[in-house]
Amino acid sequence: MRIAFVEPHLEIYGGIRRVLELSNRLTRLGEHVTIYHPSGEPCRWMENLAATRPTSQLLQDEYDALIFNEPTDYRLARKARARLRVFYILCLNERERLKRFSIKLFWPKKGRLMALKRAIQLPFLKIVNATWMQAYLRDELGVETELLIGGINRVVFHPVEVPRERGKFRILCSGDPREPKGVETIRQAVAKVQTRYPGVELFTYHGKGIPQDKMAETYSSADLFVDAQWYGGWNNPVADAMACGVPVVCTDIGAVTDFAFHEQTAILVRVGDADGMAAAIERMIENPSLRERVRRNGLNRITRFDWDRSATQLVEIIKKHLK
Repeated sequence: MRIAFVEPHLEIYGGIRRVLELSNRLTRLGEHVTIYHPSGEPCRWMENLAATRPTSQLLQDEYDALIFNEPTDYRLARKARARLRVFYILCLNERERLKRFSIKLFWPKKGRLMALKRAIQLPFLKIVNATWMQAYLRDELGVETELLIGGINRVVFHPVEVPRERGKFRILCSGDPREPKGVETIRQAVAKVQTRYPGVELFTYHGKGIPQDKMAETYSSADLFVDAQWYGGWNNPVADAMACGVPVVCTDIGAVTDFAFHEQTAILVRVGDADGMAAAIERMIENPSLRERVRRNGLNRITRFDWDRSATQLVEIIKKHLK
């Protein structure tokens, strides 16, 4: 099959990783895959087996399936010569506003909301990457979707033995400065913890240019991974930390419901609750057996998600809807 992905860029983002992981495996399966994005340059930060071309060339070719995940690209999808057009929904950050959205009312960021509403309403095949989104779209908006949960690249993310410094407790978070990533909540929580445990240190990796082949070591160097996102589709940092055998404290949001279960595979806290997060971190410091149980269960759970299986499933979904 000829499969096209339309992307806004190929920079280091979780959604882009999902597309690259899928496109690499589809290519290995023998499918003819092209990723269209503005510059058309190959990805530089991770493996990129699919062909890449500038978005300006998208309308020159024909495809069996065209897949887009940025809502505003629905206009391109409508014009493309494709037998099947697929809206791959990676996140629903505006879900409550989406239910109430009306073109007749004033809305901040109205253009993006309008594009999302339009992309959902048009007769595209809709695929979601988490079970919570499938349930939400069905129950709240009456929209049926196919479920395509992603996986873990176990070549990149796996446990690594890293020497520990005596008397130190290393906490890792992504450090992504965007407000909804919740880093300020983490900093407040860790500051509270440090008043009782001065050996606690907070580290981040965002923007530090760490190569992909060093990410497992980066995660594995931590005694605890903490994430405080406000919302998301699928929480890549938490999943990656679990795959590296690191115990997790994270916010209780839809993005983790497929793999983060309270007191089993993670300790969950409310969004924006710095005191609750500090208490959870202290529990993990004080209770090594809890930390080990969460670590072991998290690793066992996350390794069930496999990119090869997801790519095969995507081929099956496309073929089913092409008939």
